[in-house]
Amino acid sequence: MTAAEEVKARTDIVDLISSEVALKRSGSTYKAPCPFHSERTPSFVVNPERQSWHCFGACSEGGDVFSWEMKRHNVDFREALRRLAERAGVELRPRTAEQQQQDERRERLLLANDAAMHFWRGNLHEPSIGRDARDYLQARGISIDAARQFNLGVAVSDSDALVHHLSARGHRLEDAEAAGLIISTERGPLDRFRDRLIFPIRNARSETVGFGGRTLIDEPAKYINTPESGLFRKRDILYGLDLARTAVRETGRVIIVEGYTDVISAHEFGTPNTVASMGTALTETQIGLLKPIATDVRLALDPDAAGQAAARRGIATAREALGAQQTVSTDFRRIGQLQQTLSNDIRIIPLPDGRDPDDLIRAEPDLWRELVETAPPFLDWLLDHVRGNHDMESPRGRSDYVAEVMPTIRTIGDAVLREEYTRRVAAYARVERGTLASDYAPPSSGRRRSGDAPVPQPARTRNRQQTFLLHLAIRHPGVREMFGLGDVELVEDSEDRIILNALADQPSASLDDVIALNPDVAERIRRLARDAGELPPYSDDDAAAAMADAIARIRKRRIKEGLRLKNQELQLTSSGARPDDAARAAALLDRGGTDAVDDPDLLQEALNMIQFRDEALRLHRPPDTPAPSTPA
Repeated sequence: MTAAEEVKARTDIVDLISSEVALKRSGSTYKAPCPFHSERTPSFVVNPERQSWHCFGACSEGGDVFSWEMKRHNVDFREALRRLAERAGVELRPRTAEQQQQDERRERLLLANDAAMHFWRGNLHEPSIGRDARDYLQARGISIDAARQFNLGVAVSDSDALVHHLSARGHRLEDAEAAGLIISTERGPLDRFRDRLIFPIRNARSETVGFGGRTLIDEPAKYINTPESGLFRKRDILYGLDLARTAVRETGRVIIVEGYTDVISAHEFGTPNTVASMGTALTETQIGLLKPIATDVRLALDPDAAGQAAARRGIATAREALGAQQTVSTDFRRIGQLQQTLSNDIRIIPLPDGRDPDDLIRAEPDLWRELVETAPPFLDWLLDHVRGNHDMESPRGRSDYVAEVMPTIRTIGDAVLREEYTRRVAAYARVERGTLASDYAPPSSGRRRSGDAPVPQPARTRNRQQTFLLHLAIRHPGVREMFGLGDVELVEDSEDRIILNALADQPSASLDDVIALNPDVAERIRRLARDAGELPPYSDDDAAAAMADAIARIRKRRIKEGLRLKNQELQLTSSGARPDDAARAAALLDRGGTDAVDDPDLLQEALNMIQFRDEALRLHRPPDTPAPSTPA
């Protein structure tokens, strides 16, 4: 995604123009007297679906957010981009020649996707070709009007139907392959999607960036998607947002479900402010798309455990990205800590056992709407949900319940909320509130008595060359496979070793997935990701070369360090003092200072031993552990 595309995705045209012009709702659009000429009858129209504006009066001009900014403030595109980027919080960097080539290639891939979408959509409405797909849609209760609204299509069983269609229209097959539409085989290029109902996936700007395909012949892979690429990254897209944007803005509420048909059903049955995460945990990028238009986020949980775990990860991201004073941090296996209190309203829509949103919406639309309206706040849901997983009649069950929910409750930033939820947990667990408050004091309190002086925290220092390894591994996933176990152990910092190990174990994993599986180092990962943005624009080959060079330098430094420590050890063992005498003297020095040892030679050997010990500990000490002090 280019900087201009990111700015455009994060800027809602109604919000932008209404900050300067008084817009009035008129059907699905907004109107106002044109700000560029005098008129009595409003002819200036803003279309939120298309994210465009147009004057139907004397100006007869229009465009997108950039053209508005340019005309309104009499600036060129570069300045309009700068102003809107600052407003949207997007950092700008000069476009290199390589990036410009990437932009041109991206445009070609989008054109190939559009051609494929129109081809497959036409197939669906062909009397014979699309019959099986139409029968499936009818059985699922999806109308033809809804199929047209979401541009559904069908890929036929022919292995190269799309290949011939794209070739005949002048599209490069290498572009079609890069877009994930076709695959190369020994028999030549073949269609990726065959015998499948096609769900075009569009980004917030209504660009078709990928496709999902549902088998029509019971293949083992029920759904397949366009492969991840620079054009299509599932974690950056919310399915249906291009159609839901207006309803989300009008209500201030967004409902997030999991799948394509969940969204289509919701739109057909009266909740058009619904989007889908497409089976993944919510990411910061996805929530960033909602932030300008929604303050009320409601997550529909699947009844299965995996779906609920994914939703809990989504809660974490939503609380952080929506402008939280604090955030929830969770992983796949359990609810993590509630790090900060959120001002936005996040609620959970608990689904009945065995029901997914699509089934529930079509069978009992009134019940669905009731569940949406009565969705409990996250913390209320959390306490009740976890309570149902434990035997609350047994002491062990109540203890496990406390252990699971209190790490979340203890870090609520708001003292009133923290007190209220601590009281509720104490009541459920049948213990005194004060016991929980003492055992799970908020981190900011430091668990200090009122008369105690603050304990100074040691500064956390990290080797710059070792940090550079992480920057490269984050910015260039292709180099992650270069790490062996010995290379990871070259990194001294314990947090950084955890992160590097996770990246090396899962070279293709996104940062969101790494964070979800390693919540204790989430802040460090985010900080590294921000700093990695300052790296030079390495090519993949340059990044690999830089990684190899950095590993070699660190290894060389560690060898030198080991030789120096070995020399100290040899000097110690070759001295006149017996090792056990020196050890006892070193212990005395640790307790009483240099006055505790009278023999000057023994004193020197003991000091050498302490220095050797401290140097060895420094190489392997956890970063938060203060270094031992040498006696004065």
